[in-house]
Amino acid sequence: MKHTTNRKLLALILACLAQPSLALDSDARQPINIESDTAVHDDAKGETIYSGNVKTVQGSLEVYADHMTVYQKNGKTERIVATGNPVRLKQTPEGGREDMHGTSQRADFFPDTSIIILLDTATVWQGDRKDSSDRVASDRIEYDTRKSLMRAGGGGKRAHVTIQPSGDKPKTGAP
Repeated sequence: MKHTTNRKLLALILACLAQPSLALDSDARQPINIESDTAVHDDAKGETIYSGNVKTVQGSLEVYADHMTVYQKNGKTERIVATGNPVRLKQTPEGGREDMHGTSQRADFFPDTSIIILLDTATVWQGDRKDSSDRVASDRIEYDTRKSLMRAGGGGKRAHVTIQPSGDKPKTGAP
């Protein structure tokens, strides 16, 4: 009986990990818009550094950071690195489900593959209230918006999953 219970728990955890990552299909086809207090572009290095109240939007994906560096090669964005205390992100999933949220100290975004890697005290949850939502926490969370796949932990980093009882989840909105 214990073996069956462990299988059910594993299936539930895997479902929880996969569910929040179904982003809007149109996001990857949208332009990346960045706002900040300052922006410095170095053409020789192929990088632009944004500082202060950085807000980045691509479709329904929003990222807020203290500092962001955009790395480009031959006019094409290869990688975006955001740092903050914390970096915050939000994305609307398909099917009208609640928004997916995440926080970390650093976030690396790869536009070609639509992969976001949250590093250092990373947490991902779905819904408005982090404290009462199903959530995943680790020092490394990789979020692939195209393949609807989230990986937490690995490389010596542990994953921590919290699954709320289904009957006890509060409705989102005003607390």
